[in-house]
Amino acid sequence: MKNFLKSNTQMKVFSILFAFFMWIYVMAEVDPIIIRDIDNVPINITNQKDVDLLELVPEYGTDLNVRVSLRGRRSLLNASINEGLLVNGIIGNPAEGTAKLDLDLANAKENLEYTLFPASLNIKLEKNLVVRKNINITRTGELPKDFVINEIQLNPSSTYVEGPRSLVNSVTGLSATLDISGHQSDFSKKLAIIPVNKSNEEVKGVKVNQSSVFAHAIVLKEKVVPVKLKLNDEENSEIKLSGYTITPSEIKIFGKTSVIDALSEIETEPVNLDQLLENPEISVKLLMPEGVSSDTSEIKIKSTTQKLQTKEFNISKDRIEIRGTGQMPDISENINVPDFISVKVLVTSDIYNTITEEDITLFIEMQDYQKDPAKVRIQLDTQKSAENIDITPLEIDLQG
Repeated sequence: MKNFLKSNTQMKVFSILFAFFMWIYVMAEVDPIIIRDIDNVPINITNQKDVDLLELVPEYGTDLNVRVSLRGRRSLLNASINEGLLVNGIIGNPAEGTAKLDLDLANAKENLEYTLFPASLNIKLEKNLVVRKNINITRTGELPKDFVINEIQLNPSSTYVEGPRSLVNSVTGLSATLDISGHQSDFSKKLAIIPVNKSNEEVKGVKVNQSSVFAHAIVLKEKVVPVKLKLNDEENSEIKLSGYTITPSEIKIFGKTSVIDALSEIETEPVNLDQLLENPEISVKLLMPEGVSSDTSEIKIKSTTQKLQTKEFNISKDRIEIRGTGQMPDISENINVPDFISVKVLVTSDIYNTITEEDITLFIEMQDYQKDPAKVRIQLDTQKSAENIDITPLEIDLQG
């Protein structure tokens, strides 16, 4: 047996070589060496903290992905892909402007060759800005007729925008769209916030601290009503308001439906007649009831006023006329009738200078005498306009 084992040296060598080549064949067929390209492998900036401390960010749109070409045994290559590929990058001396990003495959396995495309990147770094911007509401739709949005309250009314300097500087405001269709009372909605530029286009590449805003809309009813001049309660017996105009004579008011429906006019603040006499054209504020508002807070009054004066006449009883049919005692012989009747007339200043005794006619009616001879009323006609007339005595006794 020993001799047999020693005598077959060539066969043994051949067997070993055959087994070796069979192993190579099997490995080549079962686990061959392959090449695979992996696109969009993300880049991890390893010195990101240093970049953050300098408040720097890559320019918007910078592609921080590379293509990795791997070469190696299928099993090894698949294991690396399954674990997830990651490319490390380091920015040398980070500063605002163009910087070089050197790349290397993280956790590269032995016996696995790789190539990065590109092997390094030139990226532009910008200052990272954080700026507060106001939120503006854009309305869409329409309210029913006679209803208006009086106010839109926002919570919050502003928030922060963060990102590269060039992008943040292009943001002119934050926009949110509110649909007001069909509302007749107050309502609230949650709205998305969009950063926009001066052309009202969305600015991408910036972060908004809050993605939404709560908008509360206050809805009021509107109505057009006339303006009424309110004179002071204290009557001035010495001034007459001949006429006036109010500009504007009508105003638009706003308020809750129940309040507005109950109003038919708006009064001015009380005005004194002597104030109008002194100044024919004045501005007067309006008295707005609680819960009512208007774009018009005051109106103009153009007035015509005249001073009133009292003129007194003593008219002889012989001038008293008798009107009506029937027999009456002679007034001129009646001792109960005073010789003169006092007549005081309150007239405007222009009439004061022209009115005379001849413009006044005193008379009594027969039917008054026939009804009660002891209380016969003296009446008066005048050719001139009078604001007030006082006759003394007003009644006479004709039965004596």
